[in-house]
Amino acid sequence: MNRNAAPLSVGRLAAAMMHIPLLGRSRDEFDVNLSSRYRSAMAPIRAVLVTGCVFLVLGILWNIGQAGMGYREARAISAELDRIRQQDTQLIAEARQEGIDLSEGILQGLPAEVNLANLLIEKRVFSWTKFLTGLEQVIPPRLALSSVRLEQGGTMVHLLGSAVNLEDITAFTVGLQDHPTFKDPVLAQHRLGTNGLVEFDVTLRYSQAGL
Repeated sequence: MNRNAAPLSVGRLAAAMMHIPLLGRSRDEFDVNLSSRYRSAMAPIRAVLVTGCVFLVLGILWNIGQAGMGYREARAISAELDRIRQQDTQLIAEARQEGIDLSEGILQGLPAEVNLANLLIEKRVFSWTKFLTGLEQVIPPRLALSSVRLEQGGTMVHLLGSAVNLEDITAFTVGLQDHPTFKDPVLAQHRLGTNGLVEFDVTLRYSQAGL
């Protein structure tokens, strides 16, 4: 070994190795081009992907906004329910102080009592004179009534009678329809009686105000 040889530095060793072929292959096989290349065929796909991402982000933002609105509405409804409960509690307390029972059983039976009171009021103000006068105005000469029954506080009328023929019954129903206080007459049934007269059954609505 020659002791006078210059020491071999790392830089020189690396430069020397760059000129040594690896396993018989050329340097050109290891050159990789990392520069970007524009491909026009990928432009539509890239535009579709970008557009899809934009719509996806917008959809997410819209859902977040809707969720926020729903949460605020739920909070508002909850606050309103709490206010109504407080008013109910205050009303029940004031009613108890006045000696009024507002228990659940009493409140459930209240609609029936209101309906009964309305029926009594309607019967009290019902005018038989006005009703019979209007009925006489539409009865044909050869027709007679055998029964008059009022239902639902005087608003529904059920008539039974007999006539010489079916034409008289038809004229009677037409007269009821044209009268201002009688509405929607319906000939429920008619039949030939044992006395030779045509028996009939008519239902209609009656309005004292003529509406």
